[in-house]
Amino acid sequence: MSTIITWVDVTARYAEMDKLPNGTSPEVQANLILMAEASVHSRLASRYAVPFSSSNYTARDLAVDTLYVQAQLTRQPEKAQALQESIDARITALVNGQANMIDATGAAVATMVGDTIWSSSENYPPVFGVGDIAKAEVSSEQLLDEATTRGEFTV
Repeated sequence: MSTIITWVDVTARYAEMDKLPNGTSPEVQANLILMAEASVHSRLASRYAVPFSSSNYTARDLAVDTLYVQAQLTRQPEKAQALQESIDARITALVNGQANMIDATGAAVATMVGDTIWSSSENYPPVFGVGDIAKAEVSSEQLLDEATTRGEFTV
């Protein structure tokens, strides 16, 4: 299932895409979209959490252009190659931190390079293991912090 773009996004920028052989087929459209999104996700996964959502305008832009390149590579190779070079440059800038992804609010999307995955319990000692589930317990520090946050416990 598509997560970033729709066929309307594609044809709004590249109207000739509706003239592809079988280009009006929903199955063909869905397949082209999924392949383009997979390409964008795979190239940016080293720096960003994927899959992207449709609120990520930078990812949408890249996915639309990638779909066009993939569909036109054999039909208009010169045009597709020039656009592919632009996509490569934009992705390289994103991966190297020279550019930011922008979401629908206009805010820059946070990156993950050098960071650990955020967790609501990241500052608590690990208590869980591969042992018996009946013996698993939650850190008492975490329980006290959560109760304090809810106002159920005061120090």
